[in-house]
Amino acid sequence: MDSTLTLPRERPSPLATLLWAAVLAALVALLFRPQPQQEAAGSLHYPAQSGARLVERHLAFYDGFEEAPSWQRWFFDLLFDGRDAVVAQAVATYQDILRFFTRHPERAGPWDVRNTRLRLLVLYGETGRWREFERELAALGDMPEEAVLAETLRFAYDLPLEDEVYVPELHAGLRMFPGGWARDHMRLRVYRRLGLDEQHGAEAWLAARGRELRRETLVTAFIVGLGLVAGAGCALAGCVRRNRPWRAQALETPWSLGEGLGVLVRAAVLGLLVLAGVHWLAPLVAMPLLAHWSTLLAALPMLWLIRRRLLAPRGLGFVEAFGLRIDRQTLLPLVAATLAVFTVERAGALGISWLAWSAGFEPHWSEGLAERWLWSPWSSTLASGIDVVVWAPIVEEIGFRGLLYLTLRSRLRPLPAALISAGAFSLLHLYSVSGFLSVFWSGLVWAWAFERFRSLLPGMLTHALGNLLAVSMVLVFYR
Repeated sequence: MDSTLTLPRERPSPLATLLWAAVLAALVALLFRPQPQQEAAGSLHYPAQSGARLVERHLAFYDGFEEAPSWQRWFFDLLFDGRDAVVAQAVATYQDILRFFTRHPERAGPWDVRNTRLRLLVLYGETGRWREFERELAALGDMPEEAVLAETLRFAYDLPLEDEVYVPELHAGLRMFPGGWARDHMRLRVYRRLGLDEQHGAEAWLAARGRELRRETLVTAFIVGLGLVAGAGCALAGCVRRNRPWRAQALETPWSLGEGLGVLVRAAVLGLLVLAGVHWLAPLVAMPLLAHWSTLLAALPMLWLIRRRLLAPRGLGFVEAFGLRIDRQTLLPLVAATLAVFTVERAGALGISWLAWSAGFEPHWSEGLAERWLWSPWSSTLASGIDVVVWAPIVEEIGFRGLLYLTLRSRLRPLPAALISAGAFSLLHLYSVSGFLSVFWSGLVWAWAFERFRSLLPGMLTHALGNLLAVSMVLVFYR
């Protein structure tokens, strides 16, 4: 008899599984006990700096926008709903940060409130919102430094001055402005009013920065569009249907529901314990790699349990069980399948985001803003990038599609099994409505890909491409 078809000798004990489930429930209650309702901005370590980085790159995108070709202006207005929408979002972001600091003054650094208010004042001045400008200027304060800043603002926007302002005082005021879009526009305004030759250099710098951001956006859109077109071409040409050289034997001889649940709850308990241990141990032993690769470390017990309890008794390894073979015969079909799955997954996710945005379900500005990509040293960024782009797709596909989906599929048809596994996958990623639905769609597509191609590889690679795209966009546009 083929060893791959033999059943495991050890049957999981339902009582032991229930005990592990009780331990899991206790761990979840202990580690994820309900906290007081936290504002979205409070999830960030540096809400003022991170919010400003996000907002000012969006605003800088429109510097010199009038000089862009008409087709570019049309394309960017289609993507971002126009400059007015971007400005409105920027104002709302700064106001949200100021409200957060008002309610939580202990979270504000020495200059967080002042710098945020200064950025908002410049934004009001650049868009001619003088009533809001005067209201915010009155809230700036009357300390000597704040008085210099207020006079610099009034001079820059040709508003009535309380006292005569001298050039050294203006330069001192400019130096106190937070760096970035706000200071650059203030500098240009002051140079223009003083009639200095430096205004031409300041204008050129702003226009060049806007062109660079727009160029990077076009390149990103071209790469994503090229991938979508290539995937659609593969699907239409039928190359995906003709090439399916994998055989995921776990799909052919799945384990029982009891076996799968037994591994699931044990893996969840051990994974949570590993995460808690890493969180406690990493600062003590000065090994940041422990924290950066927490996804892989937490998944090691799951991989061990799958191998020992589900695969080894059937004479299987991970390659045979989940169709992970890569060789000359599978390489081209893998490329075609990955492109097709990428097209379906990305097109659906973009459509969900657009529909949610149209219906008024915009995510909070802080959602998806991983500060480690903005402020960490490049060595830490690289380590975290490997975790997100390499380890996470591998272990999440094995865990959610290889283990959970197959466990459910032993009792259910593919569609309900895919729906439940995708729902569990979405719950692991706590996002807004649009984010939850996008992740849910991705989980459905990757379960379909596993069923269709008899391999986890297309889902793993598409998952990795999506994570790489998200990380790259943060690094390119906001780092």
